[in-house]
Amino acid sequence: MENAKQPIEGVTTGILNVAGAELYYETKGNGPVLLMIPGANGDHFIFTPIREILSKTFMVVTYDRRGFSGSKLVGEQDYTHRINTDADDAAALIKHLTSEPAFVFASSSGALVSLQLMTLHPEIIKALVPHEPTALKYLPDGEKWKATTQEIYDLYIKEGEGAAKEKFVNELIPETQDGEYMKSGKGPETPNTKYWFKHEVRQYPSTDFDTIKLEENKDKIIFCVGKDSVNTMPAWPVTNLAKQFGTEVLYVPGGHLGYALHAVEFAKDLLEDLQKRGKL
Repeated sequence: MENAKQPIEGVTTGILNVAGAELYYETKGNGPVLLMIPGANGDHFIFTPIREILSKTFMVVTYDRRGFSGSKLVGEQDYTHRINTDADDAAALIKHLTSEPAFVFASSSGALVSLQLMTLHPEIIKALVPHEPTALKYLPDGEKWKATTQEIYDLYIKEGEGAAKEKFVNELIPETQDGEYMKSGKGPETPNTKYWFKHEVRQYPSTDFDTIKLEENKDKIIFCVGKDSVNTMPAWPVTNLAKQFGTEVLYVPGGHLGYALHAVEFAKDLLEDLQKRGKL
């Protein structure tokens, strides 16, 4: 593994070579490691505002998931088990940067990765905060939602990103500020968007997570839902899991993009909850 770091305005950058990819990552701050796993866009940039706040408490590690932005693919990929590979990448970053169990925050597709990370590598996690993972296994009508994700993908193939994104928002997070923000994005389709639609929008939500392993580690998991998301699908899987495990949900400001659109308030509530639960 190679490490090529250079300081840039308080941020340290690096490349971690793993099987099949070169992972681009950044760190800022001192203290225990907090790895932040990005969602659909796969890009670390979404965490920039909240990183500025959390880096006063943690060494915040943000990165581009493999195949997105600065994390280049090298050689053949195992797309059949891609979420496992994503989880292994996250584990490799943690092991590369600390010998201690780390904090992990993840949202949406990234939160799905984080659940798999907990099932595969629980020993390296001190606390996991999965924010609104769309895990269809934990919905009573999961097959209906699986069909919906297929419809979104089919629409993407037929009519492109704009129509598919609008359907995604209207089905999963309708009538929310976050959804309107997502639909308002203009400009040409990016390689990140293409990669997500091809390899994640259907596959990751349909993952058959090891619920027994998750429950064995329930004291490490802080299921997280935006206050504006409670009546939308992304809130329901973790709400159902928390009820099953007998644990308390952390409700945070905003909706599906609350960590980006309400960074100050979101970080405040996150830190307070970690302290209340004795994690900090």
